[in-house]
Amino acid sequence: MSPTEKRKAASAAKSTEEADPSSSSSSAAKKSRADVPDAETTSDSITDVVSHLHNLLQTKEKELKEREADFDRRVKSFESTHPSIGSDNDVIQLNVGGQTNIAVLRNTLTQFEDSMLAAKFSGRWDDSMEKDRDGNIFVDEDPDNFSLLLKFLRMRMKNNNQGGSVPERHRPKATYEFCSMLEYYNLMQGVYGHTWVGDKDAFTCEEIAYGTLSLCSKTSDDSTPELTTVVFPHRLTGLKLLEFTAEFEKGATGSVGWVEFNDNGADTAPSCINLTRSYPNGVFLNIAERKAYGPNNNNNTNTILGENLRINHSETATKLVCRRVGGTHKTQRKYSIELADGTKIDATLIDPEPNYGNCVLPIIDFSGKVTVSGLRYAIDEL
Repeated sequence: MSPTEKRKAASAAKSTEEADPSSSSSSAAKKSRADVPDAETTSDSITDVVSHLHNLLQTKEKELKEREADFDRRVKSFESTHPSIGSDNDVIQLNVGGQTNIAVLRNTLTQFEDSMLAAKFSGRWDDSMEKDRDGNIFVDEDPDNFSLLLKFLRMRMKNNNQGGSVPERHRPKATYEFCSMLEYYNLMQGVYGHTWVGDKDAFTCEEIAYGTLSLCSKTSDDSTPELTTVVFPHRLTGLKLLEFTAEFEKGATGSVGWVEFNDNGADTAPSCINLTRSYPNGVFLNIAERKAYGPNNNNNTNTILGENLRINHSETATKLVCRRVGGTHKTQRKYSIELADGTKIDATLIDPEPNYGNCVLPIIDFSGKVTVSGLRYAIDEL
């Protein structure tokens, strides 16, 4: 076809489209339908993507396993070349803040196995620790504070060998500087530990792990666990708690929280405070009732802060975290109780000046077995 004929044909086609627009639309529609993939094509595409992701996941899992294996090899290699060569009977020479000629047995420093102090002096890091020119291991701490710690550790070691512990009255006085050092070495719970007190004939307590205490109420003549109460007094150590975790085992019941209580320095608490009755200044959760109570209202009854809580003590354990979350010394403070599901109950309480009088204290009223851990102390108030 000559160029002239081509131009005539194109012109005729254009004229036809103008005369019959549906012809052009039909062609465009057919083209549009042709561009849309059918269901089978879409399914194949999804299958390809899923297959690709599956292969990618397998590759990443293989790489992760190889890295884990390599890490394990490195750890074993390190441990073989840096063994815990320290012996319990090693005598370690220390330079504490410039004070030299301090000698101490290794097992004195490592008796709290989960502390940072024990890890530091395990023997594994002796070669890499800072030393003075005479080869003494340098400890950058105040000599007086570290000396108090050593004195306590030595007493504890001797008493443990005789089946006892260091009485509360013979533990170091809690000061901000001393307790800051203990927190650095993760030794607060080792030195001051749990000082929950109550009727000694009504419950037993056992440290089942570092910083974790198991409380168990004694049973009555018919083998039913009796209700008993423990509090964490301020007067024994000068320390107040900011936080603690209580876990009531399956079947255990009672109440837990913060209540204004007479802290006269005694080492006992009433045999049963029974936190189901009115307390003007407190916030606590009753496990069996599944209710949380706050300070008294105008009717002289405790305000209900929450009810029908998602706990069931007869079927599962009940874990709670109790915190003091706000306020400063001699002022109103906010206290909270948080359940494992994230439910939080809080209330503002008046915390009286604890001059051998009342103050807000952590309290656990329980029947059965309760595990207490996660203690944090208000050392900034010392």
